[in-house]
Amino acid sequence: MSNSTSEHEEPRSFTDVAPYYDELMRQVPYRMWVGYYLLLLSHQDVRPTSILDVCCGTGTMCEFLTEEGYEMAGVDLSAEMIRVAKKKAGRNRHVIQYEVGDAAEFEMGRQFDAALSFFDSLNNILEEERLQGAFHQIAKHIKPGGSFIFDVNTAFAFETDLFDQDNLNKASSLRYQWRGDWNPETQIITVTMNFWKNGQEFQEIHRQRAYPDAMIRAMLERAGFTQIRAFHSYTLNPPRHQSDRIHYCTIKA
Repeated sequence: MSNSTSEHEEPRSFTDVAPYYDELMRQVPYRMWVGYYLLLLSHQDVRPTSILDVCCGTGTMCEFLTEEGYEMAGVDLSAEMIRVAKKKAGRNRHVIQYEVGDAAEFEMGRQFDAALSFFDSLNNILEEERLQGAFHQIAKHIKPGGSFIFDVNTAFAFETDLFDQDNLNKASSLRYQWRGDWNPETQIITVTMNFWKNGQEFQEIHRQRAYPDAMIRAMLERAGFTQIRAFHSYTLNPPRHQSDRIHYCTIKA
């Protein structure tokens, strides 16, 4: 799921893969994600009506949460991903506001009771100032007392070759091979993704940065968030040294 532009981020990602993104993510347990999100909201004692999905990708989380009765909206940098999301909403007869926008600059024209950003989308923002800008922009779109819940990959995840994945089974309609190149000095991993579909080959380059807990907390506080809690993902336990993903829960002051 894409989010923020930068002069240092070339080539663009989430373009050629957009039409096949849902196929690629077919094994992802979205229903479990939704259940965990609702658990975290309950843990915060927040009961939203309207929710904004920042870096919404093809809108799968929006679809599931719409079915749960929430009024959903989504924003994503990739026009191709938003195009797929809108088509999906139309097919399912769901009314969801989708906009193309940079996480650090987007404007939805309204505020929401809550916001979320899942599947390590915010790791794709490589510069501290732009991540800070994203937190400010998200806060601007949340009503006082509203919830913001998001997850991030950790440096541990990148050090342990999280992105070295492949599916080269000839029976698969979409085959892929991913290789990550981790730079411990910059805390950035560059992932070269090769895909094969319908006899065609294409490549995308994705980059993610690991941010330390203290930096994330300081940025959230500067953006006007309080009651910051961090969890080892998909649990209510605190993060540990070997946590590869962390979920943050916070409240807009």
